[in-house]
This record gives sequence, C-alpha cells and structure tokens, in this order.
Amino acid sequence: MILVTGATGKVGGHVLARLREAGRPVRALSRDPARAGLPADVETVAGSPADVDAATAALTGVDAAFVCLVGDVEPQARAFAEAIRRVGGVRRVVLLSSSAVLHPVRHRIGDEHRAAEEAIGAAAPDATLLRPGPFHTNALWWAKTIRERGLVRCLVGNTPGAPVDPDDLAELAVTALTGDGHARRRYEVTGPEVLTSAEQARVLSDELGRELAFEVASRDEVVAMFAGITGDRPAAESNVAALHSPDVPWGRTTDTVERLLGRKPRTFREWAAANAHLFR
Repeated sequence: MILVTGATGKVGGHVLARLREAGRPVRALSRDPARAGLPADVETVAGSPADVDAATAALTGVDAAFVCLVGDVEPQARAFAEAIRRVGGVRRVVLLSSSAVLHPVRHRIGDEHRAAEEAIGAAAPDATLLRPGPFHTNALWWAKTIRERGLVRCLVGNTPGAPVDPDDLAELAVTALTGDGHARRRYEVTGPEVLTSAEQARVLSDELGRELAFEVASRDEVVAMFAGITGDRPAAESNVAALHSPDVPWGRTTDTVERLLGRKPRTFREWAAANAHLFR
C-alpha cells in the first residue's frame, strides 16, 4: 500500500494515476473525500497532513508515502513527521520539496521547505527529497489575461528558469517510491531548457497562433497582492525580493530526469501544445 498526499494536485494527481496504472494499491489522505472525486479503487482517509491523528491513520499499514504539502508547509511537516514516528515501519518516503531551499537569498518559501526537509528527514532518515524549480503549469497563472486580453502579465519578473513538467516529476516520485537506490537522495529537478517568462510567452503565442503582449508587474504591486492574500507583508517582501534576485538558482538545467528515467524531460513547448485549449 502506498499513501499519496496532495492526490488532487498537479503532481500528486499524476503520482496517483501512475501508481494505479502500475497496479499498485493506493491510499489517499484528503481534506474532503466527498469533493475529491478520487477513483473508487483508491482507499481514502479524511484529514490533512497537519492533523497528526488523521496522518497516523493514513500511514498505518503503508509501505511508502508520497508527501506533498501545500500552504503552511512547516507546521504540516512537523505534524506529518510525528505521525511517521508514531507508526514506524514506513519503508520509503518521498517528499516534494522545492529548489527554493538552494536559493542563496534567504526567504520564506525556502525557509519553510528547508524546515520541512529537516522535520521529515528526522522522522524518516532514508527519505528521498525532490527539489523542483518552476512547473510548466505555472503558465496557467496567465490563462485568464491571455483569454480575455491577449496579455501575459508576469508576477515573478522576467527571470530565467528551467520549468519542469509535473508528470515528469510524478514519474520520478513513483520511481523512488517503488524502486531501490533512492534512499537519502536529494534530487534537484528541472526541465530540459532555460527560458525567461517572455520566452515562455512567445512559445504560447506560437502554439495559439495569436500574438500575445507581455508585461512584468512592478514589485510593489506583487508584494501588495501576495500580502493581501496571506496577510503577511514581510513574507511577501522577502519572497518577491528572492524572485527578482540575480542569483536565482533556476537559470540552469539538471540531468536528473534523463539520468533516472532514461529519457529526455518534456519541453515547455510540448506541454503548451498539449494544453493550448486552456488558454483559448
């Protein structure tokens, strides 16, 4: 039995699907099982990773767990780590972390994921850590303005990155959950090419057959927007400063996907071609 948290998310959903295709018995931890719409053959436990009792129930009897934490990452990681300690015997744990932990500028996102790695690692010393940069699906942030105004409005600055496909990341997770040789490994994961946000916008323009305008929102506007969502202006300021840092670590590629899966990672253009309907 393999536990999947975040089973309705961009990565967790693919992990769940790949495990089912492989004939593996799967259990999901879901905050709202009635609304999750998970397949009937997936055993579901109600609750969240932040609920120690629910996480303990979900982990009981499983051989491996995929851990994806969304929102307040650090307290969820501490609670889930306590559940791991209570249960014992979870042979493989794969944590979806972030390459933000490698960022030379300290900021809230990196600090939270670093704390999550430490908490899960203390409870499951053999845990595998996946550290992706930006996802191809981050481009969906632009979908509304593309549909309505033909505009890509970038909130994170026109900085270079090597976006990775969520399904490639899911295949890596399944490989670590079901195969040997991944204990205590820390994998930085990228896509195959470095692209700025403007270059991603050009790819979308090509695939849509439509000229798209591109603009970058000001830092003050982005800080105000994130602070309005979270209520934490200092965190918003530190995160935005890190995103605009010239030392951002996402302007490089890694060979992780090709080395572990034996194939090239999916390009942003391939993702855009397959998902162009979401922008029309």
